[in-house]
Amino acid sequence: MSAEPVRDQQTVVVASSDPADLTGRWVYLRDTGAGILTGATRTPAGRWHWSLHTPEGEVEGTGFPHAAPLSRHALPRTRRARHHLRALRADLAEYAPEAVAERARVEHDLDLLDLELAAQS
Repeated sequence: MSAEPVRDQQTVVVASSDPADLTGRWVYLRDTGAGILTGATRTPAGRWHWSLHTPEGEVEGTGFPHAAPLSRHALPRTRRARHHLRALRADLAEYAPEAVAERARVEHDLDLLDLELAAQS
């Protein structure tokens, strides 16, 4: 018998060639940075339109979004995203205590990042 607990649901991350599959997840987007991919759609003409929610704000663009999920193995990118979120949370708490909605959004983003990283172990 093993002393390790059995995991009921193991998350398997499979690489996908369709960036729309990563919508709603923390990703690293080449030439843009880390954030939550909030949309990736292909127009009928074959062009891509994407949007990314980063700790610094919303970013939109066109062209193929070269996105990869943030992972525990991409430590510099993951640490940078966590650091930005924690710093923003601290700044909002100290300098803008009335900004409840913004602070809630930062907390949600940080919780989602932690949840996704925990699911990878």
